[in-house]
Amino acid sequence: MTSTLKFTKEFEKFIQSSISGRRLTVTGKKIRKGTIGQYNCVLQLLKEFESIKNQEIRIVLMHKISLRILQKERRYWGSFYHDFSAFLYKDKKCFDNYAAGVFRVIKTFFQYLLREKSLPIGEFHKKFSVPPESFTPAILLPKQLQFLISNAEFEANISMPLKRVKDIFVFGCTVGLRFQDLMNLKQKNLQIIQSEYILIIATQKTGSEIRINLPDYAIDIVKKYKNRNGNYLLPRLSCTNFNLGIKTLIKNAGWDYYLPKIRHRIGKAIEIKDSKGESWKFYQHITAHTMRRTAITTLMMMGLNENIVRKISGHAPGSKEFHKYVILSNDYLNENLKLAYMKLLNLS
Repeated sequence: MTSTLKFTKEFEKFIQSSISGRRLTVTGKKIRKGTIGQYNCVLQLLKEFESIKNQEIRIVLMHKISLRILQKERRYWGSFYHDFSAFLYKDKKCFDNYAAGVFRVIKTFFQYLLREKSLPIGEFHKKFSVPPESFTPAILLPKQLQFLISNAEFEANISMPLKRVKDIFVFGCTVGLRFQDLMNLKQKNLQIIQSEYILIIATQKTGSEIRINLPDYAIDIVKKYKNRNGNYLLPRLSCTNFNLGIKTLIKNAGWDYYLPKIRHRIGKAIEIKDSKGESWKFYQHITAHTMRRTAITTLMMMGLNENIVRKISGHAPGSKEFHKYVILSNDYLNENLKLAYMKLLNLS
């Protein structure tokens, strides 16, 4: 004899447990609002899937079951994975990165039932997988960042709103903070110790303390806005307005060459066109998150030790996410390849 649970009802309990703080991260911290937002999106997809199939998803509790029931459940969840994948790809037109995120949440939910609720539900969810997304986000190369930092002629020919956007962007490409952490910086986060300007912050996502010695150009940016923004260190902009502004800034800098936007669906590369049906250009890829990717990659390209870069970026040792931020350009790779070959020829 077996008993069953309603999948979406238990998923709602999972979300409520995450909101209330009964369920925590592996480090003992509360689940972030952004993560809970992802859970709610997955819940809506599951309910829509049930509505289309006109059948509720159920979970069988397998206390003492026969081989026949075990095989039946394996077929059931294999069928669910096949049908729900088809729903995501064909009905919702999802790409691999989004589908992978959805199944990642579902697997987290199953792990919650197994580990935290101690329910005997089997481990069929471990078979849920999608092709890994492989794309290279756009970043600024060191020469481009240097241009924004030091080109006085360009600075003189942009509007005051774009100058503010440029200052925020350059500062963000230097310190590598997430956009919200950047906007939350206050005067108290900046300390002057033996004539050194040091930025001290506990990041919003990880809570880890970061200490960053600011270079002269970043200090100049901070001084420019002192006493202009209340207690805040930098001008305050919404992420939406900043993203619009930074695209305009990068376009004005002349970096409007074509760089197609490629996404994958079931492993097949698909080019995404803009609203005019044209291929994307470099500036269209640039967002607030480009700052963090650019900062981490620039420091690595400049030869800074990986452990030091991790400390600055707030990534834990062994973090898989860290390497997603390191995007090495073909020019950089080719230059290092040339150096390697030169060393090979000069071996004694």
